Amino acid sequence: MTDGVLVTAGNNRIGRKIAERLSQAGFYIYLHHHDSEIEANETLAGLDGQGESIMCDLSDYQQVEDMIAGLACVDNPLKHIINNASLFSADQATDFNEQSFAAHMNINLRSPMQLARGLDKMLENSERGSVVNILDSKVFSLNADFFSYTLSKHGLFGATEMMAQALSPKVRVNGIAPGLTLISESQSDENFELASHLNFVGAPINVNDIANSVLHLINSASINGAVLPVDGGQKMMNFTKDVVDVATGILEKNK
Repeated sequence: MTDGVLVTAGNNRIGRKIAERLSQAGFYIYLHHHDSEIEANETLAGLDGQGESIMCDLSDYQQVEDMIAGLACVDNPLKHIINNASLFSADQATDFNEQSFAAHMNINLRSPMQLARGLDKMLENSERGSVVNILDSKVFSLNADFFSYTLSKHGLFGATEMMAQALSPKVRVNGIAPGLTLISESQSDENFELASHLNFVGAPINVNDIANSVLHLINSASINGAVLPVDGGQKMMNFTKDVVDVATGILEKNK
């Protein structure tokens, strides 16, 4: 049997790179997706090792419980969870609504905690596993942009340390806080080029560095309750706005 890893939203972007790297390292990949089975199967086809796709709406508490129950009965035992899935929608402290707030909290905060709890329950007392939560560099230097998203990630930041205490020694819980890594659908090429260089190394974050950091945390039995920034030092720049908005302001000023 091969140890299994669940990668949420493993069908594209950062999640795909994480799944690929962990597959190269010899893990069996449980590739979660919301409703993108074709994309998930394409990702699985490109993996070095073996894996399978799992569809689940992480905003639905019972669907997450059902996914956990299914993973407790698999041939390749689940030992690690990468909580990569994330909702990222714009709202502000002055205009957030119940639907947006609840969606961010359910997907970005509640489901990672629920999955970590599930892993703890399925492991025997003699077994060891781990959880890696994918956060955001801005948890180290808060600003009020993307209010519900940021609050959910800051909550997960705190939950990472709390669950590291509560679930030890069976399950170690750590996090990675990436800086701006990949262009978003609503972002212009010009904005991404500038925003991705607004850090102390003056270069975009390499997605492979995030994937390698995940593997490092999985393999490092002495690391627990840590959050590793992979942001080129951006957290030390103390922006008062989201880095995309900072770039927008610079570009408009230079027109």
